[in-house]
Amino acid sequence: MKYWLASPILLLFFLSFMTQRTVAQETATRIVVQPGDSWAALAVRFQVPEATLHSLNPHMNPMRQPAIGTELTLPETAVPQTGTFLRPWGTLLETAVSHNVSPWSIALRNGVSNPHRPALYQPIFIPAADVTPRELPTGFATLEVSQLVGVPGQAIGLRGVLEVVSAGVVTAVLGDNEMDVFSNERYLVGLTGTGAFFGTQQPELSIQVGDAPPWRQPWQFRDPTSWEYQQLTLTGTAAQIDQESIAEERARLFEIWEQNSGPAQWQAAFQLPINSFLEISSTFGARRSYNSGPYRTYHEGVDFAAYGGTPVLAPAGGTVVVAEVLYVRGGAVIIDHGLGIYSGFYHMSSIAVAPGDVVTPGQIVGEVGTTGLSTGNHLHWDLLVDAIWIDAQAWLDQGMDCWILDGLKRPCE
Repeated sequence: MKYWLASPILLLFFLSFMTQRTVAQETATRIVVQPGDSWAALAVRFQVPEATLHSLNPHMNPMRQPAIGTELTLPETAVPQTGTFLRPWGTLLETAVSHNVSPWSIALRNGVSNPHRPALYQPIFIPAADVTPRELPTGFATLEVSQLVGVPGQAIGLRGVLEVVSAGVVTAVLGDNEMDVFSNERYLVGLTGTGAFFGTQQPELSIQVGDAPPWRQPWQFRDPTSWEYQQLTLTGTAAQIDQESIAEERARLFEIWEQNSGPAQWQAAFQLPINSFLEISSTFGARRSYNSGPYRTYHEGVDFAAYGGTPVLAPAGGTVVVAEVLYVRGGAVIIDHGLGIYSGFYHMSSIAVAPGDVVTPGQIVGEVGTTGLSTGNHLHWDLLVDAIWIDAQAWLDQGMDCWILDGLKRPCE
């Protein structure tokens, strides 16, 4: 009997608690983490203690910086301010001179008694209009990434502006993979790819300029749920494929793909390498099981089913580095587009270019066929960035071609 009398009271308390919690969730301020949004920089930017940010956004490792692309909750008392966030070496006087401000005003703003004393790498805030306080790599004036939430199987890039031209050699590493880094005076772009098996994770992005301390921040990657799954049955001669020849062909091609080939050779957005096709018969990243085995491999390009003899076109400017018949890929043409970006066209019935040829967008490089290890007329198009296969269709949709050129301050027609 007591239970039934107390039950309405407990129910009212529970409903009241849930209502308060819902209201709090709805009114809480949330932001998406950008490169340079460290705990210290966010505390300065929104004028709240770091401890408050940690209590609202708990993590097993409180020393780990917020991951790029994730959402954080801010207290209702958060008030954004503009300015520059620094961790300077040396004295505040040296920092003040380099930023053309009064050393005493910096000392007063940051609670430092004497601007002539060493800063000991403590965070320093310098008020400035239209500047968001972020903790960027040493020597960087700005830094952005190609996508806040990375997608496995796609091209990944960062671009930034350096404070001075001769800031030093810049290295960038994503997880355990060093990115290709290119610069045009103060403008810099870093490129790599992620395989289709990369999965959901938060690899660390590390950037270092010269001998300065490395800058690190995790980056959120989220695996799509739209991968295709294909079960293929190999019989007869198809089941007797020469695995040694396959490995030799792949090793030889990787010696080409791993070469960092210099400046960009394209001036406009990439286009499809075929104007007339029946359907896309296989997408990039499709998981493949052979003879009911596990899904250990995936499709490394995009297949266009088309009539034999259909022209195959160069998607962008570049230099032909392979033009021959290969064991697996049949009639093959590989184009070097510069910046470590290569595209390949396979199973063609004829080849219209030769190694060393400089091709222009839309130029015919061959014709659709079914040569090599192929079961029907189609064009296989693959695209590699930093010697990693990426989704060519996503490359077109992302506009990565023009995003890269814009980062290097080169026009994209």
